[in-house]
Amino acid sequence: MVEITRALNLNAEQEALIDMHSFLNVLNVLACEMDLMAYGLGDSPPLQEALALVHAFADALQTPEQAASWLADPQSLQTRIHALLSQALEGVALDEELHASTDNIESILAVLGTRVRELEARSGAPLGWAWLEVAPLRSDFWQLLLAIEKNSKGRYRITQNIAEQQPDDYLIKVDIDSLEGDHLYVPAIFQDVMRDLLANARKYTSPGGRILAGLKETEREIRFVVDDTGMGIPPHQIEGIVEFGVRGENVRDRPTRGGGFGLTKAYWVVRHCNGRMWIDSDLGVGTCIEIILPRPRPQTAPPQPTPAA
Repeated sequence: MVEITRALNLNAEQEALIDMHSFLNVLNVLACEMDLMAYGLGDSPPLQEALALVHAFADALQTPEQAASWLADPQSLQTRIHALLSQALEGVALDEELHASTDNIESILAVLGTRVRELEARSGAPLGWAWLEVAPLRSDFWQLLLAIEKNSKGRYRITQNIAEQQPDDYLIKVDIDSLEGDHLYVPAIFQDVMRDLLANARKYTSPGGRILAGLKETEREIRFVVDDTGMGIPPHQIEGIVEFGVRGENVRDRPTRGGGFGLTKAYWVVRHCNGRMWIDSDLGVGTCIEIILPRPRPQTAPPQPTPAA
């Protein structure tokens, strides 16, 4: 197990990319799926306009000044994409592939909606600590995994039950043990970190593999661990794998749809929260990432559930 202790020097543009990493990943996957739909539909001006919107939004998120204007009303993007897709599909008989692409885009837009709400909730203080509800957090993880499964178009399934796992299925389990039971006190941006590391583990683990993730909250600290049976990281790269834009030598030719900043973002958050991070990895065996953040005493009590009407 190697503790990562190196300095992480990022400029303002890189920090903006790091902060928007989860959002950019969703937009990249959305653009890829719309490209596939465009291949099936041929020359469709409404679909091309929708694609141009997604690319423009992704480009804008890469600089703080442009990001601010787009994020002032990010939900309008979903509404406009829905309208343009409806125009593109009007009068078109959906074959199996187009139907699958339409379903995938719907699931990706649902994930995008979740990211929008998270950005709004942490606006101005991404590293501030906040109470998060455990049940919606679990639901969001599973929504992400189901979107990934749907995007595979049947190449694999994702299951939480080892008794259901078939040879080409992923077994993925996420455990959360919080002090309050229904709420968790973490930096608001840490849900991005958990989600990104989980998605990273899936990305570099072949179908049939296993991914286990768990979070344990105590009065003193937050401990998060992700363990996979994936490709692993070359030993001489483990310390530097958190640098901006660095990927393992063994996966550089592997196509991905993400921004590639997941580990950088995790370490950036760890550094800003005075935490610690370890990586244990063996080529062809898998990778285990452990993060510990010192937990401050909450200044407020967890929100009370809204009484049923």
